[in-house]
Amino acid sequence: MAEDRHGPGRGAWLCRDSPACLEAAVRRHGFDRAFGAAIDAAALAELHAHLGEGWGDATPDVRG
Repeated sequence: MAEDRHGPGRGAWLCRDSPACLEAAVRRHGFDRAFGAAIDAAALAELHAHLGEGWGDATPDVRG
């Protein structure tokens, strides 16, 4: 089986350092569509809390 960027199991992408991006994805049911299943509110709240720990931290410049 060949690798396919548009095939099943791609996951979901989020904007870095953007609580508004996560909130928009939740409001628009983007995770449900990306994963092909309903995502419960507790899992989304846990994701928000986990990502919130890193929001506001400086992102290292890895370009050299």
